[in-house]
Amino acid sequence: MRVVLSGYYGFDNAGDEALLTAITSSLKKVNPHIEFIVLSANPDRTQMTHDLPAVSRVNPLVLIRELRRADLLISGGGSLLQDITGPFSLPYYLGIVFLAQLLGTPVVFYAQGVGPITRKLSKKMIRAVVNRVNLVTLRDQASQELLLKCGVTRPPLRVTADPVFVLEPGPAELERADAVLCGMGLRPDSNLIGVSVREWEQMNWEPGLARALDNLAAQGYQVVIVPLQYTQDIEQSHQLASLMDNQALVVEENLTSLETMALISRCHLLIGMRLHSLIFAACTGIPFIGISYDPKVDHFLRLYNQEPVQVGDGLDDAHLVQAISAILNNWQEEAGHVVARTAVLKEKAALTAHLVMETISSRHPSGQK
Repeated sequence: MRVVLSGYYGFDNAGDEALLTAITSSLKKVNPHIEFIVLSANPDRTQMTHDLPAVSRVNPLVLIRELRRADLLISGGGSLLQDITGPFSLPYYLGIVFLAQLLGTPVVFYAQGVGPITRKLSKKMIRAVVNRVNLVTLRDQASQELLLKCGVTRPPLRVTADPVFVLEPGPAELERADAVLCGMGLRPDSNLIGVSVREWEQMNWEPGLARALDNLAAQGYQVVIVPLQYTQDIEQSHQLASLMDNQALVVEENLTSLETMALISRCHLLIGMRLHSLIFAACTGIPFIGISYDPKVDHFLRLYNQEPVQVGDGLDDAHLVQAISAILNNWQEEAGHVVARTAVLKEKAALTAHLVMETISSRHPSGQK
């Protein structure tokens, strides 16, 4: 069985690379004979990192060839159906799906997050293309509700969980993370506070976050800023560190997604903007606080009965310090809550692979077109 994977792959984003690892490993457990082809912005790097065949995500002749040969196109996970990051992202991902449909290749959405959708044309495109998809699985209830509002009614809509919940770092990743921390002059038990930030010009969050982190540093905690999208997050991480009075260290290594998860597992608390920094923390039982820059962060935090740190005209550092203190003063209880809730989401995430295989098997009992 030959499966083409479409997503935000090959851009050195630890969250999306973790999605690729999670999706392929989950499906392999259900059907060890699946062959994958990844549509990537950097096929060579994808093949080296994941040991998977990869091709250009933009070469039309290559796309036609691979989708024609495929038994299934998997779109996602991640936030592919949104129009907030620019006018071209949504048409690209829907265009890949539409091309597969034209070639007669079944399509499944794998635990996608949907939104924000701000344009009427985007809603029309979603309605036209997604109503012809064979199965839609989603990572949260809000994504299901948004698709229904866009007029998606025909394919089954199943809410499962983000695919990354099936992952855990192994001994090699933990050893690598410890080596990186050692190279920074730190030990895994050094009262580390992990931080993940990204550039987002619509909000003035840096000064308030820097003051809150200085408060932690004054209590004896070491702030470690962990970029999740390599190179892109490095500059923003150093910018935040420069606003602090106390020293914050920035991880400069280009880690794999599982190595990043392993490093976060060595922290006492994770404060994150990027969604998958929070999921990495949850996967390893580490309490976390999310800073709201996108509804997907808010939707995730509600799964843990948490409210995000809101940023309007600026981040309220007093409110953030209060939230941090509440967790640190009840750390065992907070960690236990994270572990218990994550166990439920891990089961839901594993279910997605079974739903996918049931869908394709019902169409092609032999497993082939």
